[in-house]
Amino acid sequence: MKQLCPNGRWRFPVCFITNGGGVPEAHKAQQLSQWLGVPVGEQQVVLSHTPMRPLAAALGQQPVLVVGRHEVAAVAASYGFSKVLTTRQLAAALGPGALPFLKHSAEAAGRQPDPAGAGGGCPVRDLGWGSEQQPIAAVLVCSDPAGSDWYQDLQLLTDVITSHGVPSRTQPVPGSQPVQLFFSNADLVWATDYPRPRFGQGAFSTMLAAVHSRLTGTPLPNAKWFGKPNPEPYRIAEQLLLQQAVQLGLAESAAGAAPGTVFSSIFAVGDNPAADVRGANQAGAPWVSVLVRSGVFTGAGNDCQNPAHLVVDDVAAAVAAALHRARSSRWHSMR
Repeated sequence: MKQLCPNGRWRFPVCFITNGGGVPEAHKAQQLSQWLGVPVGEQQVVLSHTPMRPLAAALGQQPVLVVGRHEVAAVAASYGFSKVLTTRQLAAALGPGALPFLKHSAEAAGRQPDPAGAGGGCPVRDLGWGSEQQPIAAVLVCSDPAGSDWYQDLQLLTDVITSHGVPSRTQPVPGSQPVQLFFSNADLVWATDYPRPRFGQGAFSTMLAAVHSRLTGTPLPNAKWFGKPNPEPYRIAEQLLLQQAVQLGLAESAAGAAPGTVFSSIFAVGDNPAADVRGANQAGAPWVSVLVRSGVFTGAGNDCQNPAHLVVDDVAAAVAAALHRARSSRWHSMR
């Protein structure tokens, strides 16, 4: 990173796209700054759930159920969703009979912060969210469910989806609106310090789809996936890179500019062929996929199903290769 940001100033537009999430973009920027030892701003970060922000325009005043670890409720609220319910809060409101394999503790009292921001909180069941009067309109899976929550979230999401937003219903009311379902990424596996990749959100959504199919004989309705390799993160990143190019004096204006008219190449560095490489390849020019052997992918050559433009050992080698390849170009960026 020192090659890209000497003396604490970025030489080129840089954007960090990750299928991780569960925290606000500003929080992730702070983490990256600490880990990398360079200043990373919120405008340089695209999380898996960042593409969900525009959904608040239509769903911001309706009850939504958020799923995942860390600060997913705070993330949804920051995007403009005003009636945010977590699966743990829903579980506590429905009572122990809804999840017979879990022990409910006093901490799961179903307290929800005051939606008006006055503080103190009020019981979820008193808000009426998930009722006939205020059915849950959408489910936002913002990050991978915590390990202990997979059973809970699988059961509750199935209840919410098959009941059209009122989990206490035994079947949906004729004419009621189906629940919209949004996943922040489709990663089946991801890399940790364990020698083999571990299950990710894609495994959870596969389980949910399989259970729904067995129960109803139909695929998941109204489901949409964000995150890499889908196009939304790349389109957001392009706009952020263009804005940085203007700030660095590499372009006169980002308004209406096409990435290919400003950048000769946008190098997308990642370790997951199914997400990082496939996504960059599908994004098209000027994106250039760079596969590193330091995570999910460890092969000697290129990936067979999703071949990258470049394959190197690690991120340092990717930076060097990108700088070398783009040396004769006027501008370039790197992710």
